[in-house]
Amino acid sequence: MRRTLLFARDTPVAWKKMFSRLPKSTLVLLAFGSVYLFWGSTYGAIHIAGEHLPVPVVSATRSLISATLIVLICQLRGKSLRVPKGEWWKLVVVGLLFMSCNNMLLTWGEKLVASGFASLVVSTMPIMIALIEMVLPDGDALNKRGWAGTILGTLGIGVLVWPSLHAGAARGGASVAASRTLLGVFVLLGAAISFAIGSVLSRRFHFTADTFVATGWQIGAAGICNAMVAIGSGGLHRAVWTWTGFGAIVYLSIFGSLFGLVAFTYLLQNVAVTKVSTYAFVNPVIAVLLGVLLLHERLVKTEIAGMAVIVCAVAMVVYSRMDRGKREIVGMAGEAVE
Repeated sequence: MRRTLLFARDTPVAWKKMFSRLPKSTLVLLAFGSVYLFWGSTYGAIHIAGEHLPVPVVSATRSLISATLIVLICQLRGKSLRVPKGEWWKLVVVGLLFMSCNNMLLTWGEKLVASGFASLVVSTMPIMIALIEMVLPDGDALNKRGWAGTILGTLGIGVLVWPSLHAGAARGGASVAASRTLLGVFVLLGAAISFAIGSVLSRRFHFTADTFVATGWQIGAAGICNAMVAIGSGGLHRAVWTWTGFGAIVYLSIFGSLFGLVAFTYLLQNVAVTKVSTYAFVNPVIAVLLGVLLLHERLVKTEIAGMAVIVCAVAMVVYSRMDRGKREIVGMAGEAVE
């Protein structure tokens, strides 16, 4: 949250001049639309990129493009890329969790299941953050609403995977499709856990470096790591570049990261945090709808029920944390640029 607010103060003057003539109500609507659309559409873009290129190549290219853009912006604004002594390794650790572990696992998971399905599994991230914070020193204990949301979210995951389990049992054992879905769920849960750990560490490290500079370090470190994995695994050698795959990566780097964060920070400045936090449970729904409309994905009735259960569960956990005061779950969106 702190880093997000720091970025809000540093929002380029050009952006403010560009939209200064529009009514505030219009700007708020545009900002909400941008956050919902750009962040909700990232799952579809990741799915498309993963269909055309190996996982490490997608993650490496996305990270390196985003890091390059951030470095250019810092240079144009005359910002030094140096960070306070003792913070560089913390930035690297958080960056690897966000853009190496989380991003590669998410891309891999979307090779196994539909993008909308993936977004619902990953949307349980606020629940994981709440559970991690609960067991850490000085962390917040879950209240009754938080526990209810956690239990409900677990049930929601069960409802999501039930069709695959049932289909496998009906065939007298685990079918290839059922095994593929279950593997995808475990991979995506791993991605969510990686991001949750990174988000908790990011807030507890209390970074003092400029937001854009710190983000550049994180994404840059992850980009180098991802590139090494891409080269070492032979992914870069096997990659067959297409305009569709590269275009999806560029979309993720520019719209999914930079533009989405600009819109989000504007909302934090001008709208109540309880309204801004709706992104946590609206974006998965947007991802599902875009997957159906653009990628021709299908959800059976039980999966639709699972979506409803998970969205309600995430909303309960998010708002239960806000009642506690200091470390709202919405703060994790400060890392959305990554």
